[in-house]
Amino acid sequence: MNSSPNSDRSRLARELHDGLAQELAAIGYKLDSVIGKENLEQTARNDLRKLRSTITALIEQVRNEIYELRSNSNRSFAEAIRSQLETLLSGTEISFTLQGECDISKDDHYELIRCIRELILNSISHSNCMNIQISLSDKSIIYSDDGQFHDLPTNLSFGLIGISERLTRLGGQLNREASKFTLKLPARQYE
Repeated sequence: MNSSPNSDRSRLARELHDGLAQELAAIGYKLDSVIGKENLEQTARNDLRKLRSTITALIEQVRNEIYELRSNSNRSFAEAIRSQLETLLSGTEISFTLQGECDISKDDHYELIRCIRELILNSISHSNCMNIQISLSDKSIIYSDDGQFHDLPTNLSFGLIGISERLTRLGGQLNREASKFTLKLPARQYE
């Protein structure tokens, strides 16, 4: 991974930090000042606190993205996925099981984490699930949940299109059967 100050990954990390992360933080601070107003009704205060919690989680997600873009850490792929699961599922009642490990290049980590992240967000938003299962191997990642993707047609989901495009760029493929997604990983290149 090229973490030089001029690499595309570093440039994107800077843009995220200087743009989206700063804007979300500013919105959070403004929201804090509204929540602190004495004449605010308790119902509205409670709703605004929930919104503030959502913004705080978004800020944490953006920070994780920046870290992943800039990182040369030796964190395993499974550890990175576990971190995403814990962050995204906090505040929900969804539990998860993560098994196995993938031996993939550090450059592919970011793209595959983005794929898994999109599937997690789809589970939270669309499937009405209570459990997510992820199985990792060097040949594939199998992602499933115990919900139903009633309102997520394959041909209209920009998230699934994005996953397919990312995998195609890496030399992999996405297959779907109901709430089970198989991310076929590219064949490893041995030197």
